[in-house]
Amino acid sequence: MTDKEFRKLKRGDLIAIIYEYQKKQEELVKEIDELRAQLESKNLKISKAGSIAEAVVGLDLLFETAQKTADDYVEQIRLANEEAEKKAAGIIKQAEKEAAEIISKARDKADSKKK
Repeated sequence: MTDKEFRKLKRGDLIAIIYEYQKKQEELVKEIDELRAQLESKNLKISKAGSIAEAVVGLDLLFETAQKTADDYVEQIRLANEEAEKKAAGIIKQAEKEAAEIISKARDKADSKKK
């Protein structure tokens, strides 16, 4: 509306227009408050998502370290097992050698008694 049209309006009409503008302003303020609340909620979600992402990275590092530790432990067990098998083979070889000597001495004794 132009200034001339506003001037021609009656007082009641002007009050009605002002009232409508105030209602519209209140609606807009309410909508702004709702949008601010939604924005704050979105910002909070984004912040939490960042925290979750950081936690996931931390867990990845934790799991990598745990896997490396487990791999190292398994390797140590494998090496210890190989060493134990070598020692066991050496002990068996020594025992067989001693057993052969004992048997040989026993046969020699038995042969010398037969003569």
